[in-house]
Amino acid sequence: MTLLNHSTDTRLDEPVTDVMASNAAAVARRPDSRTDWDGSSDRGPIDVATHDSGASAGLIISGFLALMLAAWAGIIPFVGPLFGYSADGTSSWTWDRVHVLGALVPGAVGVLACMLIIGAARRPRGRRSTYVFATWGLVLFLCGAWLTVTPVIWPAIESAYFHAASPSMTFAYWMGYASGPGILLVAFGAFVMSRAGRDAVSRSRRNSHHHRVAARDVSDPQPSMEEMHSQHVTIV
Repeated sequence: MTLLNHSTDTRLDEPVTDVMASNAAAVARRPDSRTDWDGSSDRGPIDVATHDSGASAGLIISGFLALMLAAWAGIIPFVGPLFGYSADGTSSWTWDRVHVLGALVPGAVGVLACMLIIGAARRPRGRRSTYVFATWGLVLFLCGAWLTVTPVIWPAIESAYFHAASPSMTFAYWMGYASGPGILLVAFGAFVMSRAGRDAVSRSRRNSHHHRVAARDVSDPQPSMEEMHSQHVTIV
């Protein structure tokens, strides 16, 4: 099969131009830039449900652990005295201001935040809402900080948060009631917010790449068969 460019000029000394071959060579010389930054093709819109990974097992597992930790922090002042673990010397199921405001409220809000984070983490990465992660990660961060600083600021508001005990028991109260669950919830909230930032940057880069590819395809379209025929290209 030979590709010839027919011309109405009868001069024999003019070289024959193979238009289809030149077009094919031009296409072959074009830089192979039709690969997305993360390895996907840009010849069409990417289906984020299949392009991105599925549910994040790390977020789900750590979210479940944080949920259990928040539940512990919220309920421990009420059930701790049942097995001799009372930081303020009260009996079990004592409903007072320090137990409700210092433990139950931040614990309950932390449980709610963890449930919403786990629900968002079950979606594919391309369909996750970065606002959900950022918002509830911040809420969880504040709940952990709330649990951590309450024993410090409560004596200035009302009375002592922990009753007098041995150094080992005082340390156990701090680790079980305040600093232990609080610091871990702060760390998990910061981790969730960082994941929200990473997902936002990843989505922005992917959208920017698609816009550049679309603009390039509009400015430099491939020659169609009609254009080739208009140049009097025939197949012999």
